[in-house]
Amino acid sequence: MGDVLVSFAQTVGHTLPFGTEGLYGIGSNLPQELQQLRVAPAFTLDSFELTEHGLALLAGGQRLEYLLAGNSFEMHVLEFVNGAYRTLFSYVGCKAQNLAQNIPTNAPIRTTYSFLAMDVLDGAGNSLMAFSNNALNVASATASAALAATNLGISP
Repeated sequence: MGDVLVSFAQTVGHTLPFGTEGLYGIGSNLPQELQQLRVAPAFTLDSFELTEHGLALLAGGQRLEYLLAGNSFEMHVLEFVNGAYRTLFSYVGCKAQNLAQNIPTNAPIRTTYSFLAMDVLDGAGNSLMAFSNNALNVASATASAALAATNLGISP
């Protein structure tokens, strides 16, 4: 929270849905175009393990669910490589969406937290959701340049 590491997750899963929908024209059952209309990155954290800072933060009778409700966070997925932490993904503007708990007998309680994020960044800080970084745009630009070169009678 802020710059303080308050917890670790045992498992992190994420999805990057693009909300792709087919646009259809009259007289054809095939889509005329595919549009990515709604980008909604989401991720889940399974069973937080609190750090000493996290335990101190929650020692005042707070529960983690109460801190997540209504607040926005930036969350990072780190991996430990060669003695140092490296950022794999950063989720920007995260808000808690769901909380689910499994409370079995004679087994650890498992809690799953689901979040929605405004954006997802790679380790270098590049947005995975920005259309300017879209591989199709790069391929399209390359294909357009090759087509233009061919039409001008030069080899690409």
